[in-house]
Amino acid sequence: MTVLDNTPRDQYTATGGQVAFPYTFEITAEGDIAVLQNGVLLSLGAGAGEYAVTGVGSDTGGVITLVTGATAGDIITLYRDMALERLTAYTNGGDFLAADVNNDYDRLWLALQQGAADTDRSVRMPNSDSSAINMVLPVAASRAQKLLAFDASGAVKVEPYLNNETIVLVVQTEVGDGVTTTYSLESSTDSPSLLQIAIDGVLQEVSSYSVSGGNLVFSTAPPLQSAIEIRAFVQKEITSTDLKASDFTGDGSTTSFTLGYSAVKSNTFVYIDGVYQLKNTYSVSGTTITFSTAPPLNSVIEVVIAAFTTSIINTPSADSVGTAQLQDNAVTTAKIASDAVTAAKIASVPISVGITSVVTATSLTATVNTHVYVSAATQTITLPASPTIGQRVLITVGNFADTVVGRNGSNIMSSATDFTMDAAYLSIQFIYTDATQGWVMS
Repeated sequence: MTVLDNTPRDQYTATGGQVAFPYTFEITAEGDIAVLQNGVLLSLGAGAGEYAVTGVGSDTGGVITLVTGATAGDIITLYRDMALERLTAYTNGGDFLAADVNNDYDRLWLALQQGAADTDRSVRMPNSDSSAINMVLPVAASRAQKLLAFDASGAVKVEPYLNNETIVLVVQTEVGDGVTTTYSLESSTDSPSLLQIAIDGVLQEVSSYSVSGGNLVFSTAPPLQSAIEIRAFVQKEITSTDLKASDFTGDGSTTSFTLGYSAVKSNTFVYIDGVYQLKNTYSVSGTTITFSTAPPLNSVIEVVIAAFTTSIINTPSADSVGTAQLQDNAVTTAKIASDAVTAAKIASVPISVGITSVVTATSLTATVNTHVYVSAATQTITLPASPTIGQRVLITVGNFADTVVGRNGSNIMSSATDFTMDAAYLSIQFIYTDATQGWVMS
């Protein structure tokens, strides 16, 4: 019998109840084929979950018939899995029959096909690569708990799970004003997929915003007073991931020890006779660790230092630091040179930075960014005239329910009528949004 040039593997996606699955390669015995159902090896037999084989010895294959019909969508994989053994022995003076010789040679070719199929499904070098490239794995001790990688020449190497860089999560918060769609990002990224945006706790679809020039741009402005949370995944470089240790022996009186490496307290791990020490029991300054109480006589002291605590920070290039990179409240008076701020750099319009409180027992017209506490009944508090977007007035009343809030030409909650605070000890904040809504309440 001849051996056809074919691949000893077939795979099918089953229909509901399907039992028959053809195989298109030669096998010399029923046990020379393996059957997988969704990756699970089935057994040859007549029971539930088993299968029967026809076509043994045919160079074009046969059929695998499941005893139990497959479920729709099941993946059925058939492949040659013959034992690599020699079954025929030729003796001196014995019969040398063509059938025996053919069967012996057929098994050799079938085994070669099986090996070639396994090779085709393995990771291997292309023929165009140089044979000088080393593709041998490092020994087990060197590659344990490491990642498989390739060097500049394409040769095999291993890397630690954390390779001089890490992904950190930076959280930025903003407050919507119902108008603004563009917000400057504190962490630069050029991909919306590296951001997670929540508005009032609701995760936003990536398609609802974009990133442009270091800014987050919403397709629709977040609502007034909405809480915007921007989470950015940022890659940061670190100098090393090694842990370094310094060992000492206590003498019952010495409290200060010199470390072999510079450290900061938050990234040290200290043990005395194997017992972890709380960080409030010692201090660290440069290469010196000082205990509040001297470790006992002959005690074993181990100080473990995370080497990545020391970061390398390069001097920023000229004009490379923008407003988004400055930390809030980072510029103090001590950092401003005398006479460095001229009149040209001082705004001519006062800027409100807070809200002031006024207590009144009479009617009055409130000023913007003012908290008015009304201490007497039957009064009218008139809102400011000609307000601008974002200005606010907070009104709180005492134990009465008849204080009138005068709109002063602007709408209140889109209504062209005054508003009565009809509950005792009520406090309402009025925020101006636009000409249509006017003052809205929160």
